Amino acid sequence: MAGRKSDTNGKRSQILRAATDVFSAREFHTVPVEDVASAAGVGKGTLYLYFPTKEQLFYATILEALDVLLAELEAAVRGLTGEDALRAFTRGFVDFFWTRRHLAVLMGRYEHKQREPEGEAWRLRRQKVVTLVRNILQPEARAARLGAADTLLAAEMLLALVRATVINQREREDPKRSVSLVVDLFMNGLRGPRPAAARSAARTRRTGAGGRP
Repeated sequence: MAGRKSDTNGKRSQILRAATDVFSAREFHTVPVEDVASAAGVGKGTLYLYFPTKEQLFYATILEALDVLLAELEAAVRGLTGEDALRAFTRGFVDFFWTRRHLAVLMGRYEHKQREPEGEAWRLRRQKVVTLVRNILQPEARAARLGAADTLLAAEMLLALVRATVINQREREDPKRSVSLVVDLFMNGLRGPRPAAARSAARTRRTGAGGRP
């Protein structure tokens, strides 16, 4: 099939990188295919050899972005646990989409396509992101005696907070502040962050001789 043309010359990856940049900066419906081809340094005919429709190009761009995001998130949390891992994950997620706001909006708008047969690849990648969050939350979930369903819901709630932060970012807003706000809201609600002494005591209770509180 044309969309699966051999990528021996790297053209497909070149087009996807350009499409990610273009779709990240502008609304999907305002982007003509010619603009993506120009950004990739290829002719429109070459682009159509790899992606016969704009929708196929968009879908491939989403998968490419998720692959890069997953790799960056896994690297960010490697060797970390608990709240440190949670903050690293959130920081990685926010940083990735902070300059790709339109891409985040586009992914949200078409997220329903995951439930369609052709959405399996997207769905599997998103499940990997959710699993990564659930693994990070396991110590807190065990301490709070949350079941698997509630831990899954908590993971989805964190992702929703991150998405809302990215989509509603204000001009010149500091992403570091947004990361702190997301994690503090998720961990402590509107009461705000716990004092350092309280966080230390909580970690001690979870990792003490008794294991679980």
